[in-house]
Order: sequence, then C-alpha cells, then structure tokens
Amino acid sequence: MKSNDLFDIIKAWCLQQSNPKAALAMSAYMKNQFEFYGINAPVRKAFVATFKKDYGNHIMDELPELTRWLWNDDHRESQYIALDLWAAYIKKMNPDVLPQLENMIITKSWWDTVDGIAPTLVGQIMKRYPEVRDIYIDRWIISQNMWLQRSAIIFQLKYGKDTDWDLLCEAILQHEHSKEFFIRKAQGWALRQYSRFAPDKVLDFVSVNPQLSGLTKKEALRRIKE
Repeated sequence: MKSNDLFDIIKAWCLQQSNPKAALAMSAYMKNQFEFYGINAPVRKAFVATFKKDYGNHIMDELPELTRWLWNDDHRESQYIALDLWAAYIKKMNPDVLPQLENMIITKSWWDTVDGIAPTLVGQIMKRYPEVRDIYIDRWIISQNMWLQRSAIIFQLKYGKDTDWDLLCEAILQHEHSKEFFIRKAQGWALRQYSRFAPDKVLDFVSVNPQLSGLTKKEALRRIKE
C-alpha cells in the first residue's frame, strides 16, 4: 500500500470524525493559525493505534512520504497524526531522517508540533547517534529560525541526568537577550527539567546570568522553590 492510499484512509476517518464546534475552539486556542477537524487527542491516538495495527507492514516504509501528505494537509490533526506515527517508529529510525525532521520543524511551525519533534524524535535519534548531534545542534543554536533555536534548547528534555549541561548552557546563552516568548519559555523549561537532577547547577546558572529574562528565571526555579 502506497503513501497516498494510507493518507486517503486517514483523511476519510478525519472527515468522518470532524466536529465543527470543537474545531473552532481548537483553532482559537492556536491563535487561529490552523484549521482543525475538531478531533480530541484520546480519539486520535486510539485511531492511530488501530491504524498502526492494521497497516503496520506498510507504514514504516511509507512514513517519510506519508508525512509529506499529512504535513501538506490544511488540518492540524494531520500533523499530529504524523507525529504520533513517528513516535511509534522512532526507535527504528537512523540519522538519515534528520533532514526531514528539520524540515518539519520549520514548516507549519508552532509550539505544538515543534515540541513534539524536538524532544521525542530528534532527541532520541541524537542520543542513539551522538556523532551526528553537533552537525545539527551547532547550526540550530545560531540559526535565525526561532523554532530551530527552541529545538536546540529543548531536544535534551528527556535526557535527565545524561543532559549535556555545557551544551544546554550554550544553547540558552546564545539567545540570552531574546525577546521571543517561545525562546524564553524554552530556556526556563529546559533548566527546570534539569533542576530535577542538578538543582545547584541551575541555581548557580541563574544567579550568574542576571541578564536572562524574568520568565526564563521564573520557569527555571519553579521546581526548586516548590
């Protein structure tokens, strides 16, 4: 079964499940940047589980092209379904998929998709293949694209104690004077996550970098002050 056939199955299901009232609310929540079918996450994830069970023999080989179909669709749930499928197969992926993941980050970009790509997909590949990490992250850190900057900051969110602290500091300090909400929020989020394992390092980092935004510092210290 080819990618266009798989996409047609997904599209038909989405149309069947569409809820115009819910779609309006979802679109409003996303600042009216995207259209929605109005399908909630539990229903979508249940469908993806069934879809994977029914067509698993085809999805892996067709996923890159199927993703292109889903990413081109006007409805945001199509991008969410693509990310659900990638998450299901990411352990079988190698660094060859990173150019496509990078393109997904910078296309139809918003926090919902970027935050689904960077820690869960990119982060997992780079942890398994550390030799490719700097090829991408060094470039993303200095990129003019805000979403690549954010990805460089948060791709280690699931690394826990294995977080490369020096790299995280570099990614944050490269944009220490950023006025972008999503960069400031990401900086604080990443620091807060790491504070679970090294609160003293995070406290010291915030203390010696008073130039960081109030939002960054507030988010960074939230867990420590609890």
